[in-house]
Amino acid sequence: MAPWSREAVLSLYKALLRQGRELRYTDRDFYFASVRREFRKNQKLEDPEVREKQLEKGLVFLRSKLGGLV
Repeated sequence: MAPWSREAVLSLYKALLRQGRELRYTDRDFYFASVRREFRKNQKLEDPEVREKQLEKGLVFLRSKLGGLV
């Protein structure tokens, strides 16, 4: 798989935050803080394979409507 570009990562981040605005039954602040925390934690990953796996995990979470929360 081709490595993700910086723009693609930022696009995923923004999409997750945008999708979180639609949450009704979940604490939005907690959700936003969790997304930010995960991206900051994974920002320091150096192994491309692990980094790719984490980005795919975020994409799947977004496609599944935030794990069924929305």
